[in-house]
Amino acid sequence: MYSLSFEQKGDASQVLSYKKTDIPTPLQDELTIKVLASPINPADFMFIEKQYRLQPSFPQIAGFEGAGIVIENGGDNNFPINTLVAFRHKNIWAEYATIPKDKVISLPSNFPLEKAALLSLNPLTAWALIEESKAKRDQWIILTAGGSNISKLIIQFAKRKGIKTLPILRTNNEKERLIQLGATHVLVDNDHLIQEIKEVIQTDETACLLDAVGGEITTKIIKTLSPFSQIIHYGLYSKDATSYHNTDIIFKNLTIKGFGIDHWLNSKDNTERCILWEEIISLIIQPNFEIEIGGKYSLKDYQQAIHESKNNNQGKTLFWLKNKATINK
Repeated sequence: MYSLSFEQKGDASQVLSYKKTDIPTPLQDELTIKVLASPINPADFMFIEKQYRLQPSFPQIAGFEGAGIVIENGGDNNFPINTLVAFRHKNIWAEYATIPKDKVISLPSNFPLEKAALLSLNPLTAWALIEESKAKRDQWIILTAGGSNISKLIIQFAKRKGIKTLPILRTNNEKERLIQLGATHVLVDNDHLIQEIKEVIQTDETACLLDAVGGEITTKIIKTLSPFSQIIHYGLYSKDATSYHNTDIIFKNLTIKGFGIDHWLNSKDNTERCILWEEIISLIIQPNFEIEIGGKYSLKDYQQAIHESKNNNQGKTLFWLKNKATINK
């Protein structure tokens, strides 16, 4: 098979190599998947270029998320041959991958492949963050990195739950787009942000600040939160530290916590996981639920794909391996 692998850390466009490698042999608890599509995520660049929670074992095939069809199941009828599946595991930027069964999500045959490729990480993270926020109907969630892919998913999930969202942007470019997706109100960061947030929220309650940035913007927003709100940090776009006085937290009984999707998912038993995936899939399969997609590239065009992914914020860039011979629905 062809795959994208690397033998040392460094710039992804430089250290990745498109070459033939052996098709992997599945272990007893694994399925062999024909990979049809895989996104380029920030975690992929962290793994290839910097420090990440997982360490590569060289030579290492890159890629952590994707969708495809089952081509070998070891006789397990829970995963019939040709079933469309989504997954999050290692070694995905390849024509074939072996995936542990507990990391495979079976999908309806009519589930759009573009959405399937992106199902396992960002939608799950967005769903989990709303659950962790403990927001109730008509309460507010404030979002830093308001134009990010995860924020756009949070906005759509929250609207369907009757939760109000206030995404904060760096520029005005995506304001109308976020309103279209269901944001209750949108603000752009500026010197008057604290006052503007208070004018939007008025006497309503904030449930949570979902923070993917940190730094100065988070420092400002903390001052606007209602008593008993949560501050959930799940990203670190800014290199600057968030600061606050103890009184900001103590006098309002605020809660500060960190969030990682794997720890959250591991806290769920199998029944809970099945239920949450059924709910997520039932919403995302709807034509009016939007997941933004950028360009689609073959594995051999990886340098173009990487360039787009790093320089274009309008949707996820995909490695697209689907062709007429690979899927039979």
